[in-house]
Amino acid sequence: MKKLTCVVLGYGNRGERYSEYATVQSDELEVVGVIDPNPVRKDAAKSQFSLSEDMLFNNLEEFFNKDVQCDFVINSTMDELHYETTMALLDKGYNILLEKPVTSNAKELLDIKNKAEEKGLKVVVCHVLRYTPFYSSIKNIIDSGKIGKVVSLQLNEHVWYGHFVNAYVRGKWNNEDACGSGLLLAKCCHDTDLICWLNNITEPVAVSSFGSKAFFTEENAPKGSAKRCHECTVENCMFNAKKFEIEKDFCPMYTWGKIQKPLEDITYEEKVEFLKTSSYGECVFKTDMNIVDRQCVSVNFKNGSIATLNMIGGTSAAGRHIHVICEFGEIVGYVEQNKVIVRIFDKENIGVNEETVDFSAKVDLTKEDNSMGGHYGGDYYIMRDLVRFLNGEPTSSSTTVISDSISGHMVVYCAEKARKTSTVVFVDEFEKEVIA
Repeated sequence: MKKLTCVVLGYGNRGERYSEYATVQSDELEVVGVIDPNPVRKDAAKSQFSLSEDMLFNNLEEFFNKDVQCDFVINSTMDELHYETTMALLDKGYNILLEKPVTSNAKELLDIKNKAEEKGLKVVVCHVLRYTPFYSSIKNIIDSGKIGKVVSLQLNEHVWYGHFVNAYVRGKWNNEDACGSGLLLAKCCHDTDLICWLNNITEPVAVSSFGSKAFFTEENAPKGSAKRCHECTVENCMFNAKKFEIEKDFCPMYTWGKIQKPLEDITYEEKVEFLKTSSYGECVFKTDMNIVDRQCVSVNFKNGSIATLNMIGGTSAAGRHIHVICEFGEIVGYVEQNKVIVRIFDKENIGVNEETVDFSAKVDLTKEDNSMGGHYGGDYYIMRDLVRFLNGEPTSSSTTVISDSISGHMVVYCAEKARKTSTVVFVDEFEKEVIA
């Protein structure tokens, strides 16, 4: 198998995680350059991959002027930059590993698909949950046919309060106008992708949805609270920025990124001063957050099967639960537990046989092994699959080329329209409107 080369566009948290594959499987992948305007991130990439100065770029224009040859580019820019950067990369002839979501705009999604097909290039979307042993095994059980066709898919995502506050209340994904994505697209296009992928013998035809921002609102702010936490006199607020961001330090890669220093070099005093002016020091009930903090989605498929997704932000623990009901059995599990319960009808004895399938060993990704335990192993397995895919070798059923990412994104677009207009949205009619 040929060793591949790649360049990372946007060396933030996601770009770092995907490119890490080159350090643990160096015989399969080499990072030859990085594109990022942030000098701290460029220096980190330079050190991590022993890059020369002439392979560190501030923007795409510098990169294109160098005419760098590589097998693919990891596009891990912010959501609102995906379309512009992806189209530019395709025009220059690069295969792409593209962070999800592809784009918040349905027409742009189809533009990228059509451009990739026109150029004969590969765009693989980072729906990493497909690649986890947990979900890929569920897919294999369904595809085996031993419990029949899917009747119902029930998915739940609970977003832990530390993550939710730092990413979606105070963080850079808290405002759809600024970042380009609502919460369903930014956080749950993984889940809508799973719904469509696990049931891809058919296609979604109609979507409804309800949701709102109902907790992180000014009406729920403590009496007498200030706009900024350092000016606030309210005692025992669990979201107090000094306690929440500095003492607990739940998501440091989000909170302190704009200070532009290595996290370990940022002093306590610098953090205190930063919170006085940044969004991370604002009262969680008084930010410019304009996305939902809870949402449900219902999907009707062409063959009569159905699916539901419930997303709740700010829960006490993170968790994804799935319950797949098929004609002759069902599958139940929490991804965090790395095991599922499979129940199969015993037709002969008119009963049910039950077994537990444990995937723990497949995601015990130690430093000595592959060091890629993120997203329950999905961050590692998508890269392993991608290397084989671009080498023309057999890959798993998880491989997410751009054309296979359309349905999951369309469910999100239709769900958001349904939520905002209190209607049922039909997918084919929505697509016709987009193309028109």
